[in-house]
Amino acid sequence: MTGTSHAEREHAARAAFEHLGPNPSNFTRLQVSCGRSHHLAAVYDTDIGTIYRSTTHKGAHGKRDRFDGTHDHGHHAHLGTDWYDILNPDPGHHVDDAMPAGCECGPYTLSRDLLIKHIADGERHIVLE
Repeated sequence: MTGTSHAEREHAARAAFEHLGPNPSNFTRLQVSCGRSHHLAAVYDTDIGTIYRSTTHKGAHGKRDRFDGTHDHGHHAHLGTDWYDILNPDPGHHVDDAMPAGCECGPYTLSRDLLIKHIADGERHIVLE
């Protein structure tokens, strides 16, 4: 089901996420936020298992932060790349523990193993400090 490369897992996870339909939040297993309550990542229950989705942002924004030196970007502007992965790939497949995430504050790296542990502990929302 899940390939060994991230590209194969990402393709499968993206398709599974899109299959959730117009209200993917109905299938959210875990939400991850920063200390300022910005969305960092989410884990969803899908028909292929749990998938991870985040947007890797290019950096902070606001009226004093300029990406190209001339334009400011409004709150919730899409300034990054969507990143998908299968949280629990098939046994025997080596995957990196580090998973990229980001918000308006900047880039983060989340631990796959810790996300799995939070889900096993029954947590639905975690806030990083």
